[in-house]
Amino acid sequence: MKNRGSRKLVHRCQLIEDELVQVEQHLQQIVEAAGPEIVEVGSYVFNGSGKRMRPTLFLLAAYQPQGQLNPFINAATAMELMHTASLLHDDVIDQAETRRGKATVPLRWNNKISVLTGDYLLSQSFKLLVSYHHWPLMDIMVEVIQNMAEGEIEQAFINNDSNALEERYFQWIGKKSASFFAGCCRSGSMMKGSDPAEQATWSEFGYNLGMAFQLIDDLLDYTGKGELTGKPVYGDLNNRVLTLPLIRTIRHTRQYGTINSLFKDESSDSQFSEVVQAVLDSDGPDYTYRKAQEYIELANSSINMLQEVDEIIKNELRNLTQSLLKQTF
Repeated sequence: MKNRGSRKLVHRCQLIEDELVQVEQHLQQIVEAAGPEIVEVGSYVFNGSGKRMRPTLFLLAAYQPQGQLNPFINAATAMELMHTASLLHDDVIDQAETRRGKATVPLRWNNKISVLTGDYLLSQSFKLLVSYHHWPLMDIMVEVIQNMAEGEIEQAFINNDSNALEERYFQWIGKKSASFFAGCCRSGSMMKGSDPAEQATWSEFGYNLGMAFQLIDDLLDYTGKGELTGKPVYGDLNNRVLTLPLIRTIRHTRQYGTINSLFKDESSDSQFSEVVQAVLDSDGPDYTYRKAQEYIELANSSINMLQEVDEIIKNELRNLTQSLLKQTF
């Protein structure tokens, strides 16, 4: 769930551009229909540059050349509300100061406001989903939230002394990030009326894309530019979040003691800089990029396996996967 802010970094899908505009308008309408306090915070949250990846994936999976996407705008909006709610909670957990190029809600207001606003957005998300009276859709989205919560808890209990760090890392990003992408793709395909095999292929595509997305996100924390990502570099490290570039460094560095001190809050600014440099000097960034490439290749394989999808949609999906890798350049 961390969203790196700049929509310029993601291929814009002109095929569903009008529908994404409707999603933006619906988000604003939901906020403006609430009380003045929620209007104040909600307008601040949505007046940003989020990528809207989840509604994009849902709408692409639901797309039919001769069909109408208007009936699916509520569901697409619900997925963005759910994602934004998770970010508001994440910023409290991570004690983050910047999100999408501006101060986080906990920093501008406080933790309580961030948590409660996230709860409100989550309630609005389920209100929209329930309006479909479609239990399989609800099953998918409830599973998404369950996976995100489990992933967060698993990550919270991990430390740099744990065995199988890399294996655990892939496990929790699979639950936190990839399962959401998979759920958006599966539900869009299901709402379109695809058969179970096609839904499963869409889900595999979303999962692999989500894994690559999070890997690139974690890589950019060390190699990206703040003005592009919307967050300060080294934010994960500053918040003592273990990601693959650092995990790889831990396995192949002599500075384990310095890293251990950092995670026990016994470090100095100079030690923080040493850890950053150790990561940049290691093969951690390159290794993370290679892993992202592997998941992109799996995602592209899933695209080729889709049977009920027009070639124009497949091209949009391929452009999306390639634009993700280009974020690192």
